[in-house]
Amino acid sequence: MNLVNLFGNKTKQIEPEYFLAVEIHESLIKTALWEVADGEPQVINVGSYESWTDEESLINGVDLSLDQAVKIIKDQPRRVIFGLPESWMDGLKIHSTKTRLISRLCKELGLDPIGMVTINQAIAHFLKKKEGMPPTVILLECYTTKIAVSYIYLGEVKAIEEVAKSGDIAHDVEEGLARFDLPNFPARFVLTNGGGLEEESQQITAYPWQERLPFKHIPKVEVLPVDFSIKAIALTGGTAAVQSLGVEVHTDEFTQEQPAKEEPNIVIPNDTPSTMEELGFEYEETSAPESIMASSDIVDTIETNELEEEVSPETASEEPIYAIPQAQEISIAPRSRPSVKLKLPKIKLVSLPHFKTSWLMLLIIPLFAVVGFVAYLYFGEATITIHFTPEKYSKQLGIAIAEAQQSGIPTLIGSKKNISGSVQESIPTTGTANVGDKATGTITIFNRSVAPIVLKPGTVIGSENGKYNYLISESITIASKSADLISGSEVFGKSEGVKVTATKIGAEYNTSKSSTFTVDNFSKTVAYAVADSEFTGGTSRTVNAVSKADQDRLLNLASEKIKLQIATEIQTQSLGSKLLPLSELQFTKKQFDKNISEEATTLSIDLTGSQDVLVYSEDSLYELAISESKSQIPAGSITKKETTAIKLENTSKNNGQYQAVLNIEAVLYPTIDEQKLAGYIKGKFTNDLRHFFDPIRGFKSADVKVSPPIPFITRILPMNNIKFELVSE
Repeated sequence: MNLVNLFGNKTKQIEPEYFLAVEIHESLIKTALWEVADGEPQVINVGSYESWTDEESLINGVDLSLDQAVKIIKDQPRRVIFGLPESWMDGLKIHSTKTRLISRLCKELGLDPIGMVTINQAIAHFLKKKEGMPPTVILLECYTTKIAVSYIYLGEVKAIEEVAKSGDIAHDVEEGLARFDLPNFPARFVLTNGGGLEEESQQITAYPWQERLPFKHIPKVEVLPVDFSIKAIALTGGTAAVQSLGVEVHTDEFTQEQPAKEEPNIVIPNDTPSTMEELGFEYEETSAPESIMASSDIVDTIETNELEEEVSPETASEEPIYAIPQAQEISIAPRSRPSVKLKLPKIKLVSLPHFKTSWLMLLIIPLFAVVGFVAYLYFGEATITIHFTPEKYSKQLGIAIAEAQQSGIPTLIGSKKNISGSVQESIPTTGTANVGDKATGTITIFNRSVAPIVLKPGTVIGSENGKYNYLISESITIASKSADLISGSEVFGKSEGVKVTATKIGAEYNTSKSSTFTVDNFSKTVAYAVADSEFTGGTSRTVNAVSKADQDRLLNLASEKIKLQIATEIQTQSLGSKLLPLSELQFTKKQFDKNISEEATTLSIDLTGSQDVLVYSEDSLYELAISESKSQIPAGSITKKETTAIKLENTSKNNGQYQAVLNIEAVLYPTIDEQKLAGYIKGKFTNDLRHFFDPIRGFKSADVKVSPPIPFITRILPMNNIKFELVSE
C-alpha cells in the first residue's frame, strides 16, 4: 500500500509507541489501540462501538470509544489513523463537506492525524494479508440507509456504487452490481458493518444470482467479524502511516519496501504549494514531536538530541518539493515544519599519490556532475499527467437499420439472421385448487302421473332445498300410477335402487336416508324421489395447483432465457458483435407438463423459439455516431469509445424499413499536439509550466513524474522522452 510521504527520510530509529485507529461509518464509530513492538504491528485493544447522528454525538462517541480502547494503558496516545467511507473522500483528500467535521473532531479531542484510508481499501488489503493472495470479491458495506457495493479485483478496489436500502437487500445489491456492467462477477460476497448480518446473509444466499446476473458459479457469502474493519485500518493503513514517521516495521507482511532516498513525484501546483487544508484537514498546526521527521515538502534533515549526522548535498535545498502519491490508497495529513538545524557535510578528499593537494579532485567532481546532468537531459524520461474538467456532449438522431446503405438517412449496416434456441425450465406453482370425491347413493323414484316417465342418463335429481344436484347414471322408465282393485286406492309407479352421483365434490353432498328430491323439471305432484340409504363418499381438500399466472410467468422466464441464448451465440460467433431484435420471439414448441387447475407443486415447460435479429458491430455503431456528431463537437476536442455511451431505442418498421432512435452521451477530451508541446517545455523548470497548459480545453492541473528521480536535477525537464497522459476529473 503506497502512502503520501509527508515526513521525509529517517534520521534515527523511533522507539515503539502506542497509536490509535478511528473508523467512522454512516452512523457507527469503532476505535482501536495498537502498537509496533519489535517491528511487529498488533492491535492491543478494541474500543466500544458507539452510534452517532450529528457532530456532537460523533465527538462524544469517539471520545467514549477511545476511553474504552486506552483504559488498559497509562499513556495517552494522540497519533491516529482514520478509516472513512468512500463517500467521505474526494480523491486523496477528505471531501469538502466533511473537512470541518473531521477538523473539529481532531481539535476537541487533541488527536494528531497521521493518515487516512477508505474502509473498503483497508479491508481489501487486510483480506490479502489474511488469505495470502490478492482477493477478488464483492464487498458489501451495510449501513443504516444505504449499501456500498465495491468490486475488488486482485486486492484493488476497481468500482464502487452506493444504493439506497429498500428492505430487500438482495435486490438492492443487484441494482448496484448492474451498474458495473461487468462480463461476469466473482462468486464471493463479503459483508461488513457494525452489527449482526445473519438476515442479510440469508437473503443474499437464497437469491437466484445466476439467473439474474452473469455469475458463473453460485456465490459464496461471508460475514466478516465486527472488529475486522477496525483491525484492517490499524494493521494496514496505520502500519504504512507510521513507516513514514520513521517507525521500523517488518514490511514483508504489510507493505512493499520502498527504495531508499527515492524522490517523490513533482506536482505543478495551481497557485501555492500543497497545504494542510489542500490535503483535507483544517485545524491549528502543532509542533511535531522530536521523533517525527519533517514534512516531505521540505527536503532537510534534523539534528535530533545530540546526535550529529552528515547531510547529503541534495537535502540542503531551500526550495520545497511537493509530494504526490503514486496510488490513491492512503493520504497522510501534513504536519507543521519543526525547527531544523542543518549541518553541512564535512567533505574529505582522497589524497592522490603524486599531488600534495586535492585541487585535481575539485575539478573531477564538477566534471562528473556536469556529465551526469547532460546524460539526464538527453536520456531521462518524464511523464506529464494533465488533469482536466471534461465537457459533456449529447445528441439524438433517427437512423435506418439495414443490410445496405439507405439513401438520405444515416444507416447502421448489419446482417439479418434468424436464430433459434430452446430451454427447459421449472418454477414452483402458486395457484390452488379443491380436489376430492363425489358423494354417491341410491334412490327410489315415484311416478304420480297417469303416463310412464322415461329418464335418460344425466337427468338431474335435486335436493329439497335446491342447493345440491345429483345425476342419474343410467336410463330408467317409471310406470304410471294405477288403482288398487281391492282397496280402491291409487298405487304410484316407482323405480327402486336408482344410482345417483353428486355433480360436485365435497362432504356437503353427503345426505341422510329418506331425504326427498325433485326429479328433473317435474313438479312433486308428478314425480319425486326418496333416498334409499345415506349418500356417502363426498370429500374435498385444497391443494397446490397450476394457475394461469404460473403458466404466463414461466413462459416469460423461458422466453428471456432463449433471448439470452441468442445474444450469447452472436457474441460467441463474433467478438464485439451486438444484436438488435427485429421481431418478437416466435415459438415452434411450447409444452407445459401440467394444465391449469391441475394439482402440482412445480410447473415445467419445454420451449423452443426463434427470432429475427440484425447483427452489427460495436465499432460500426460508434463510427456512425461520431461521424454524425463531428460538426457539433467543438474544435480542440475528441471523443473516446470507452467513455461514449450509445443506445438504440424505439426500433420500428415503416414501409418495410427498420428505423431507430440513436442516443449519444459522450465525454469530450482535449486534443494536444504532443510533439509540439514537448518541444515547448523541454529543458524548462517543472514549476514554470502552467502557462503552456492553460490553452488546453478544461485544463485544471498537471503532475510531472521524472525518471530517474535525481534530487534538484529533476526539477528541470529532460530534452527528450516526454510523454503525456490525459485524466478527467
